[in-house]
Amino acid sequence: MDEEAVRLADVLQTHPDTNDVTDFGAQGDIVFTAAGGTWMLDFQASADGEVFQDSTGTPVPADGPGADVLRDVVVPALLTHPAYRAATADDDTLTVLLATGRHYTLALSPAA
Repeated sequence: MDEEAVRLADVLQTHPDTNDVTDFGAQGDIVFTAAGGTWMLDFQASADGEVFQDSTGTPVPADGPGADVLRDVVVPALLTHPAYRAATADDDTLTVLLATGRHYTLALSPAA
């Protein structure tokens, strides 16, 4: 997870619509500024306690709109990097499919 957090933070740092990106490493949080606010992405564990899950296909976008910062900033940033096959936003949740075929989920919240 640490390597993925560093890569995700690097991708966000190079995106023109984000700044002040910080990877908190072992805590699994990435804090960044975009769209007029400061946000935190937190890696989520599944029911079995694992962060990285095997996937049989790409994540499917939900019918509801994603949070603006995920949809307009984070997803486009990730889709420019070859390590990511897909990224979808559903309200405050981001699902990322890696080129390896595994996926993980992050929750977006305003940073305190």
